[in-house]
Amino acid sequence: MKHTSIHTVVVLVLVAILVSAPAIATGATHPIRSTDRAEQIEPIDLSDRDEFERWLDETMSDQLERHHVPGAAVVVVRDDAVFLAKGYGDADLESGRPVLANETVFSIGSTGKLVTWTAVMQGVEDGRLELDRNVNEYVTDSAVTVPDTYPEPVTLEHLGTHSAGFEDTLDGMIVDEPGEIRPTEEILAEHRPARVRPPGEFVAYSNYGTALAGHVLAEQYDTSFVEYVDGRIFTPLEMGDTTYAQPLPARLEPRRAIGYTYQNGDYRAHPPLIWTLPPEGGSFRTTGTDMGRFMLAHLNEGTYGSERILEAESVEDMHRRHFTKSRDVPELNGMAYGFIEMDRNGERIVGHWGDTPRFKSLLALFPERDVGLFVVYNAPGGAPARFELLDAFTDRYYPRSDAPLVDPPVGAVERAAALTGDYRSLTISESSWQRILGVTTRTYTVRATEDGYLTTRRLGEGTRRWVERRPGVYEAVGGDERLVFQFGEDGRATHLFRGAFGPATYERVPWYESLTVLQSILATGVMGFVSVLLLWIGAPIRRRVRDHTAPTDRERLARGLLGVVSLLWLVVLVIFLFAWINLNSEVASPSLALQTGKVLRYVALLGTVGAVVATGVAWREGYWTLPLRLHYAVVTLLAVLFAWQLSLLRILPL
Repeated sequence: MKHTSIHTVVVLVLVAILVSAPAIATGATHPIRSTDRAEQIEPIDLSDRDEFERWLDETMSDQLERHHVPGAAVVVVRDDAVFLAKGYGDADLESGRPVLANETVFSIGSTGKLVTWTAVMQGVEDGRLELDRNVNEYVTDSAVTVPDTYPEPVTLEHLGTHSAGFEDTLDGMIVDEPGEIRPTEEILAEHRPARVRPPGEFVAYSNYGTALAGHVLAEQYDTSFVEYVDGRIFTPLEMGDTTYAQPLPARLEPRRAIGYTYQNGDYRAHPPLIWTLPPEGGSFRTTGTDMGRFMLAHLNEGTYGSERILEAESVEDMHRRHFTKSRDVPELNGMAYGFIEMDRNGERIVGHWGDTPRFKSLLALFPERDVGLFVVYNAPGGAPARFELLDAFTDRYYPRSDAPLVDPPVGAVERAAALTGDYRSLTISESSWQRILGVTTRTYTVRATEDGYLTTRRLGEGTRRWVERRPGVYEAVGGDERLVFQFGEDGRATHLFRGAFGPATYERVPWYESLTVLQSILATGVMGFVSVLLLWIGAPIRRRVRDHTAPTDRERLARGLLGVVSLLWLVVLVIFLFAWINLNSEVASPSLALQTGKVLRYVALLGTVGAVVATGVAWREGYWTLPLRLHYAVVTLLAVLFAWQLSLLRILPL
């Protein structure tokens, strides 16, 4: 009787968890700036260099300590000259080498894409390129092609606004050693992403698209991309410490900033990653002052000193809006050409930011003010810090003139409730296990409060509150960032846009693809699989203690099958979780474990099908006790649901 009761309890617990399992916590978050931006209305004059330096010193000191960043470099340009260039903290903690804005060489990631798009615009000026022409017409002698998935061709205009409609992929972008870097053409041809939506429909950030644009440029000039930008951009701008070379040239290596992570109270140094596609910016390394020269050229109508890299009309064209994300909300930030719109406080701001695992950078131009800001950090904490710096700089010197909204308007409660759900970035893989990255880190969960506010949360970002400005348009409480919803013909919200993140679109996902459902099924499945293994292992012991009759061969086979299936799904989950944690390493060189997991996932699926058949046989033949049969059926159902969710993650492509 006691034995039967134990199994009954197990079954009841599993069923309860299956129905009501809470979402797994999605990880640590960075604090969100909560200062009321209405506190300061009167701007401070930026012309006082000493005042600005005192403020910047205080701000950067606080940032490095609070965000656990060893070092950073900041450059501000104003009125055709460098206003301030300064290093903070350490470039190398072991040697105590400090950051110097004019000497320390940083990896700046995708901020370097601005060089690629500047080069493309030079090609337009030269008559070699046209923004509205099918890119396939430029690569007729190349192995690279864009498939004709849709009637509309992909153009350089689409590539420069990240609206070409490619799925996201990291394949081919990282290798283990410099000697493994292959020609850009080979990589682009071998790792071509699928086109998953018509071009010009939505913005979805694409590294591949930028690399493709760089390849188009190189093809038209019959040279390599690196040689082209070195001669046409770096040399005239005197960017002598800027390079794509890997490893760094001997003269620059002693000045390289070390990348760090902060763990358990200590900093850990990391070797540089090896990136393979120069146009997308991964291998771009530079100094703060070199980027200052680049900013000056863009703010001075394409000139730096006596050199001109672009005509004034081309610079203006690059800085104007090229892609409007919401025609109903024109004030929402969209995309310029290659530049991301980052307007704040009513100020026109264009620029870009860049991320590698350890380095975080940001470049922001205020064209109407002739002001530019560049900052780079050598630890992951720089990700939130860079935007905090931009916000603080804008609030201090160019504050908004109106007070932010505080209270929701009439009817906001009902309208907010209709917007709840998960919204996932379109910058996501549709065909590989790398989809995990997009699902887990690029999904916003939107909730409504009882008083009509919206809240948003995603991995790596704290909960934020939003107040309705007008139906479908929300403003950050205490700030001016916008959250905008797009609606379908039936009036239901289908997409979400963030004002502070121009190159992204978030699509509302069905309930069964929500993070809550995913996390609940995976968590419950793990518990169910563990319970099977415990019962499986403990069965011989129970029989000896209680002198039970040994199971028949068929009963033993059925139980063993579910035990193997449970073990396999647990192993597959662990393998792909570790692959996600070590994503860069797996992209560079897939581990034996990952390759094994790709085989085991299908073995587990076949076993699950077998377990479904075995469940029917068990009930028909009356195997075991009723609680054991219920347990077997529930865990088999969990295995089916587990496989279903893994297929949605593309861990199990079907």
